[in-house]
Amino acid sequence: MAFSGQDIVDVGSTRVGQKYVLGAQVPLNNPDWKGPWDCAEFTSWCTYQAYGLIFGAGGVHDVKKAEPYSGFWYSEAKKNGKVIRWQDALNIPGAFLIKAPPGQGKIGHVAISMGDGKRTLEARGQAFGVNIFDKAGQRPWSIGCLLPGVEYASEPATIDVATIKSALSLPAEFLALHQPHLKGAHIITLQKAIAAKGIDPGPIDGDFGPMTHAAVVSFQVTKGLEIDGIVGPATGAALGLPSPIVPSAADEAAWEELRKPATAGPITLAAIPLAATGATALAAAGATELVDAIALKNGAYRATTTNGLAFIVGSSTNFSDDMHRTGLFQGSRSIADSVANFGIYKAGDYEPVDRQWAHFLVPTFKAEGGRYATLNTYDRAAFTFGAPQLAAHTPDMNFIIYLRSLLTLADADKHFPELTLANDNKGVKRVHLKKAGGLINLEEAVLVTRPNGIKEKQLAKLMAYLNPSPTRIDDAELSAAARLMNWLRQDPRAKQLQITVFVDHAKSNLARAKTKVPAFNGSKWKEALWIMDIMHQGRGTFADIKAAFNSGNPVGSLSGIGASKYRERISTIRDGVAALEASGVLNGFTV
Repeated sequence: MAFSGQDIVDVGSTRVGQKYVLGAQVPLNNPDWKGPWDCAEFTSWCTYQAYGLIFGAGGVHDVKKAEPYSGFWYSEAKKNGKVIRWQDALNIPGAFLIKAPPGQGKIGHVAISMGDGKRTLEARGQAFGVNIFDKAGQRPWSIGCLLPGVEYASEPATIDVATIKSALSLPAEFLALHQPHLKGAHIITLQKAIAAKGIDPGPIDGDFGPMTHAAVVSFQVTKGLEIDGIVGPATGAALGLPSPIVPSAADEAAWEELRKPATAGPITLAAIPLAATGATALAAAGATELVDAIALKNGAYRATTTNGLAFIVGSSTNFSDDMHRTGLFQGSRSIADSVANFGIYKAGDYEPVDRQWAHFLVPTFKAEGGRYATLNTYDRAAFTFGAPQLAAHTPDMNFIIYLRSLLTLADADKHFPELTLANDNKGVKRVHLKKAGGLINLEEAVLVTRPNGIKEKQLAKLMAYLNPSPTRIDDAELSAAARLMNWLRQDPRAKQLQITVFVDHAKSNLARAKTKVPAFNGSKWKEALWIMDIMHQGRGTFADIKAAFNSGNPVGSLSGIGASKYRERISTIRDGVAALEASGVLNGFTV
C-alpha cells in the first residue's frame, strides 16, 4: 500500500498536547517517544514513523546519527523534496510548510499541513507545545514541500529557483536578520524594547544584525513564543510594540544622528566627552599634556596633544568572528609609531617591583609584541589595550582591573574626567561613568547572548562606553584609545600597572594549574613559564598540561602543545627560555 500525506497527519496527531523544549533531542526510531519536542525533531520523527524516511537531518543515513534542524528541512526540501508554494501546501494534508532561517540566523521553523487551507500540526513553542494551530496563512512561511515516495491529495507545480528566492522576502511588518541588514529608527525602537525586557541586543544602533537577532531569539525562548528570530505581530505584542513598529520622534532623531558619516575631520575631544572646558583648558589648569584632537589622515587616525605631539591611534579594519565588525587595528606604520612614542616592554621596567618576575615575563611579552600602546577594537572583546592585550569584556579581569588601577593615580581626573571610582551596592569600589548628574556602574556584569547563540557574562556597559558600535569607528573608541596611549607618556606608573595586572593574573593561573595538575608544583621555572604562556594564549587545556607531565619530558611536551597552529610563537618562547637559562637570572626562581 502506498504512503499517503494523511499518514503523517495521523501519526503527528497522537502527540497533540505534549511538551515543547527548544533543542530537544528526539530518537527518531523510538515509536513510543512522548516528548519533549522541538519543531524540526517533531516533523522528522513523524516522517520516520510514517514513512521510514530520514528527512531534515542533514542527509545522514543512520537514524541513530540523525539530528534534525529547521535549516536542514529547508536545504533538503530543495535538494530531495518537491518544493511548492506554501499557500498550495496549506491545502494538501501532510505537506510541509517551511520557514527558512532568516539571513545568517540559525533558527527557522517547520510544520505539517492539515490540508484545510488554514491549520497546521506542529511543535510551535514553549507556550504552545504540540498542537493544531489556526491562521497559518497569516504567518511568514518560505516554501512548501512534498516528500518523495508519498502520494498526496494533489500535486501542484514545482516552483523554480527565482520563485523560491522571492518567497524568502518577508512582509514589511516582519523584521528579521537579512543581508544587507534592516536598518532604521524602527530598529532602534525594537532594540530599546528588548533591552527593557532585560535582554541585551548589543548597541542601540538601528541595525538589525546578529546581536539583535540573538536577542530576539532569547526573548522568544524566555516568553515561550514561536522561536524563529522574526519579529512579527506576536513577538512585537509581547514586547509591547505595534505591528508594524512605529518609532518615536526621539528614535527618529537618534537614527538621523547615527546616519551621519563616521568622523573624517578633526575631532575636538572637549565634546567626547572630556569636560565642558575642553582639553586645552584642563591642560593649562593642571599642567598636564592631554589629547586635544584626532583626525583621519592618509588612512590612519592621528591624535594631537595640547603641546603639539602627534601620534597614530590606529586604522580601520573589518573583521568577522561571531559577526561582521569594524574597528581599529595597528598595522606596520602604527606599530612603528607606537614603539617610538610609547615603548616596548623590557625587563628593567618591572625590575624595581620584582626582579625575577620581570625577566620571567620577557618571552611571553616578546611573543605578544610587548608594546604598551597595543590596541584593537575590532573583535568581540570590543576594546583590547596594552602590552598584555587586556580585553574589556571580562568581568573582574584584564582591562577593567587596569582601568580601576589607573583611576587611583593622581592625574586620573585630567585624563578621564568623566570616570570615577565609587562604591557599588555591595560597598565595592567600581569604575563608574558620570552622567546626567548621576553615576553608572561600568563594571556591572550582564548575561548576554552573543550572535552565535552562546551566552556569557560581559561588561556590556563598559564595552558600550569604550566602543558604542561594533560596526563602525566611533568618536568614543578613538577618544578612549588616544587618552590611554597619551597617559603612558605622562606617567610611567601607567605602564607598570599593565605589568602588575598581568603578573597577578599569571600567578592566579599558575595557582589553578597546581590544583588541576598534581605533578606541577612550581619549583621549576621552565615548566611554569610554558604553562603561563599556554594559559595566557589559551592554546591548551589542563588535560593537555597534565598529559605533558605524564610524558616523562614535561618541558618538551609542554612546548609541543599547539605547535601545529602556533609554530612561530612557540619558537619565540623556546628562544626566550634558552636566553633566560643561559643568563642564569632565574636560577632558584619558583612560583
